[in-house]
Amino acid sequence: MPDTLAGRADFFRREGFMVVRGVLDREELAALDAELDRLARSVDALPTIREGFQLEQRQDAGRGRPAFRKIGGITDLSEPFARLLRHPRLLPLLHAIVGPRVQLYRDVCMMKPARVGREKPWHQDSVYWPWAPMELVSAMTALDDAGPENGCLQVIPRTHLVQRQHYGEELQLDLDDVEQARTRYVPLAAGDTLLFHSLLLHASEPNHSERDRRVCIFSYKPPELEFIGRGNRPEPILVSEITDPRVADF
Repeated sequence: MPDTLAGRADFFRREGFMVVRGVLDREELAALDAELDRLARSVDALPTIREGFQLEQRQDAGRGRPAFRKIGGITDLSEPFARLLRHPRLLPLLHAIVGPRVQLYRDVCMMKPARVGREKPWHQDSVYWPWAPMELVSAMTALDDAGPENGCLQVIPRTHLVQRQHYGEELQLDLDDVEQARTRYVPLAAGDTLLFHSLLLHASEPNHSERDRRVCIFSYKPPELEFIGRGNRPEPILVSEITDPRVADF
């Protein structure tokens, strides 16, 4: 992995993803864990923000509180997650990749609870998203240790340059033998962040282990993308802006 900011940004553009180790320390992780516990215990009063929240189809009776599949609009629901959105370990790299103005498209926590977490088939995120060109960057921060046994992300490097045809209600795709041979797991320690392009092919397997796999995913965009969805263009949410070109290190 290159040491310079420009070198790391070039690596991301070439490979379509990169891992930033140790973004969160133990204290920050503990604060986020407490927030997810608070939200789970107040699920009946939880407002629907942006894409809202979902509970797992299969609930574990021994857990003692609801098991989420996802919580959308997490930065509106929690101050510690709002701080993660603009974490100083990530902002310089995001500016180097996205540009001087970084906006938020999506803020969500995705869960794979122990024993009941579901598979996510192979796909490209941008086929779901109403922006053109398909040039968004997601930052997936692990809140638990994530490995193959509990459903860490799988990726195929350098597959972010071409949009693929998807099928089915869930919009998925099948891999050929060559692509299957190129797949790789991306294990993360709690506090690590995986940055990946919105066209990178990725998937995750079900969690049959005894360990949860929770991640927070923020998807960032430059302001010049065209909204191609239905209805009015969403109001932009500014994450960070560099107004003085003399301090822009990208």
